[in-house]
Parts: sequence; structure tokens; C-alpha cells
Amino acid sequence: MARETVDGIITYSKACHPNEGILILTGKSKRNLIIIDGLVVPPFSVRGPYYSGFPSYDLPFDLSYIGTVHSHPGGSNRPSIEDLNNYYGLVSVIICYPYDDKTICAFDRNGDQFPLTIMDAQI
Repeated sequence: MARETVDGIITYSKACHPNEGILILTGKSKRNLIIIDGLVVPPFSVRGPYYSGFPSYDLPFDLSYIGTVHSHPGGSNRPSIEDLNNYYGLVSVIICYPYDDKTICAFDRNGDQFPLTIMDAQI
């Protein structure tokens, strides 16, 4: 994941606190490698202290959408049942309070965590 993308996630999550915030991840997928290099604010998104979401049918068609990221205002960055039931794309990234590099994790459709590398150089 690009450093600029992580910084955007952190800033957006802090701005939404104490509510959850949700963004769409953009990037590319090659074999078993997912490269995340951008963020999109989904149209008509909703958020509250225990939920965030957006109507996927209102999204413009874009093949670069590869997943979502959302914040958990509490201390856990593990996906909930609702998170898994509303999974979108190839990856779900969750960041929890206090919203920094140490509290961001990536998960697959089954809720299994996989490695997340933050790249400081251009991807």
C-alpha cells in the first residue's frame, strides 16, 4: 500500500471519529499480490458510531476498485460479521483508534488477516 494512501486513511478516520468512516480502495491485482494506490469517497455513504456503508449500485463503473477500508472507533481492527457480510472487492482494510500505522490490517473474504506492507516509494 502506498504511503500516501495510508496517510489518507489515517486522516479520514481521524476526521470521522467518533463515527466509522468508509472509503473505496483503488489499485491493481496481479496473481497473489494486491497493490493499493488510491482512495475514493463513495457517493451517498452513511456512517455512525457502529456502522458505515454505501450503496454499491450507485458507484460508477471502474475496474480499479479493489476493496474498501473503514475505521473502527473502538480498539479492535478485526472484521465483524457485518463487515464480512458486506465484503466488497478483493480486500478489506480496517483501521482502529488511535488510527496509525500499527492499527491498520488487511483481511480476505473469510476474515483471515494477510500481510500489509506500506511502501514509501512510488508504486
